[in-house]
Amino acid sequence: MKIINYIKGITLIIGMLVIALLVVVLGLPWWGNTVLNIFFIRSFSWFVCKVVGIDLQIIDLQKIHHLSPAVFVGNHQSALDLALIGKISPKNVVIVAKKEIVYLPIIGWYFKVAGNLFINRSDKINSHQRMMEMGEELVKRNLVTAIFPEGTRNKNSNEVLLPFKKGAFHIAFAQGLPIVPIICSSLKGIAVWERFELNGGKVIIKVLDPIETKNVPKNEINAFIENVKNLMQLEMNKLNAQVKNNA
Repeated sequence: MKIINYIKGITLIIGMLVIALLVVVLGLPWWGNTVLNIFFIRSFSWFVCKVVGIDLQIIDLQKIHHLSPAVFVGNHQSALDLALIGKISPKNVVIVAKKEIVYLPIIGWYFKVAGNLFINRSDKINSHQRMMEMGEELVKRNLVTAIFPEGTRNKNSNEVLLPFKKGAFHIAFAQGLPIVPIICSSLKGIAVWERFELNGGKVIIKVLDPIETKNVPKNEINAFIENVKNLMQLEMNKLNAQVKNNA
């Protein structure tokens, strides 16, 4: 089984690079058009589900229809999160990535060509201003973005969410954009690329109701973030139980 999973992992890398290269080569005339993101994300999502053997169920997809600009927040479990959540991404989605990614061959080129947003995580002084600018850009270009507020992949992904970083929320609060929680059931043993846990299985993604930020006082932002985290934790527990009961 391990050998098969290694082969799956290498196949995913090759497929990702091929799709990204196609976006770069064919997308040059449309430089900066975020529709290129959808071509990459949905193609890679289809590829991942086929190669890994994921039975993906999506609940309440209609909640994101015609919702923009907005900030989606999800639980972070694997490098495959983007592929799975990408299955439900609208055509005007943009990715926020650390600026170092542009130096990666092919993948970095794709991120640049597709009009994605970049942030310097090491520059604490100017990062807040950059988030404000991102909020303005989402409004100006009528975009949505997906961010994982845990900030890093959660090795205990089927149990407890890590503490949330504030970046996604600062972007939303800067322009009064709604926060849309998107929960994915546990990928542990199913689709954790980093540990070659690529056995496939049932995965459920649920879109929660948009949460308005316009009228939240500044002194209540921390409580707001904690409430969103608690809501996502509760829904994640429910999805994990549902998958387990249907196994």
